[in-house]
Amino acid sequence: MKTQMNKFKNYLAYAVIIASLSITASCGKEEGCTDPTATNYNSDAEEDDGSCEYEDDQGEEITITDESLESGQTYDWTANNTYILDGLVFVESGATLNIEPGTVIKGKTSPTTGDNTSSLIISRGATINAEGNPDNPIIFTAEDDDLNGNLLPSDCGRWGGVIILGSAPTYADGNTEVLIEGLPSTETRGTYGGSNAGDNSGILKYVSIRYSGVGIAPGDEIQGLTLGGVGNGTTIEYIDIYSSCDDGIEIFGGTVDIKYIIAAFATDDAFDFDIGWTGKGQYLFALQLTGGGDAYDKAGEWDGAIPDDAALYTKPDLANMTLIGPGQSATGAQNAIVMRDAFGGSLYNSILVDFPGVGIEVEDLESGLDSYQRLLDDEIEIHNNTWAAFAGASDVDGLVKITSGNPTSSDAAELKAHLNDNGNTNIANNILTNISRTPGSGSLDPRPTSGYDNAGPVPAGLESPGYRGAFDPNGELWIAGWTTFAKFGFL
Repeated sequence: MKTQMNKFKNYLAYAVIIASLSITASCGKEEGCTDPTATNYNSDAEEDDGSCEYEDDQGEEITITDESLESGQTYDWTANNTYILDGLVFVESGATLNIEPGTVIKGKTSPTTGDNTSSLIISRGATINAEGNPDNPIIFTAEDDDLNGNLLPSDCGRWGGVIILGSAPTYADGNTEVLIEGLPSTETRGTYGGSNAGDNSGILKYVSIRYSGVGIAPGDEIQGLTLGGVGNGTTIEYIDIYSSCDDGIEIFGGTVDIKYIIAAFATDDAFDFDIGWTGKGQYLFALQLTGGGDAYDKAGEWDGAIPDDAALYTKPDLANMTLIGPGQSATGAQNAIVMRDAFGGSLYNSILVDFPGVGIEVEDLESGLDSYQRLLDDEIEIHNNTWAAFAGASDVDGLVKITSGNPTSSDAAELKAHLNDNGNTNIANNILTNISRTPGSGSLDPRPTSGYDNAGPVPAGLESPGYRGAFDPNGELWIAGWTTFAKFGFL
């Protein structure tokens, strides 16, 4: 009887231990692989344990050289293959390139063709249809990118980028047709410009462009995404440009509209506009690397015309930008936005945060037409923007700078008055939920804290979402899910 009682006590003890372990496990977060794209994804896991594994096979690798594509043909690139760009690859006039959602295209760092870099160029008269979706974005990246985070945000310049050329109005030095920068001067397929404002080069949507940007020569570079003379019949939306060794996006002339654009970690300018772009831009987001030297330049470099008094000059309507600088203590470039070369245009309902110096610089020359004159003539409108966490700026007046051979105090007073009279505010501290430049941090949240829904009216053709910045303070992040930020754990 005693032996049976002891056995019963032992069983009871085991039961208590097992129940205790069960309770302890249920109180903690289950760990496992939380990435749905991994082969060992655990749908029950609440906390990632770093165990994710991925398929090494990215399908058959198909090398594409310039000789692979011909004028007048239609080409279909599909997600079951990986396409390797070897050198400068032109989709020539009359040709159409269709790219399936989820397709990966990689650029060779050292082309076998003798070209300086690898790039995809959509020539004037050609069409690209690259429409990904939030679950399957189209990815342009470097040859050595394993797609799982082996490269750092600073690992730019491993290939050229994507160039789209159209026949919308452009003007430079007496020419309405111009050769895009970054290509050989003898390459006629690199020409853009014309008279067709409604020109349609196709569609780029839910596209990620990574580790790009190559300087062929000083002032002659290939950006992450370059648009030359692209017309407003073209769709450019939901574009993720990550780690470019030049500009994130540069637009030369044309009338194209852009929406939902990310320019992250560009070593030159995030958003660069030149020689007569007259489109619209809305929901534009930039995040700059911190540091000094060549880590970053300006969030916006906006140039008007060549020459400055040309009849066609850059005059876009821009709204709902969120521009995050390199940090207040960064030691490189000091200006967030520069307007020069007789730029004209508008900036509405935007947020600029975390810069070391000047919020906006407007060029005022000793003689001739300049951007400052455009301001006086009401051709520059800067309305209802929030400037926050700018080093040394205690008020709106402290944000501005006039560049000139001989600036005058009255000039500065006019710019300050424009900002103060049109709803611009300066705040000492960061107003975004959280800033992070670190992969895997899980803490980047560029939505503003409450109280930034005091947006003003915008020009015709732009949306009125009712808030400042690129992100709804009370809504979902449109950069979640499909972008490099999401893939590499910034968010």
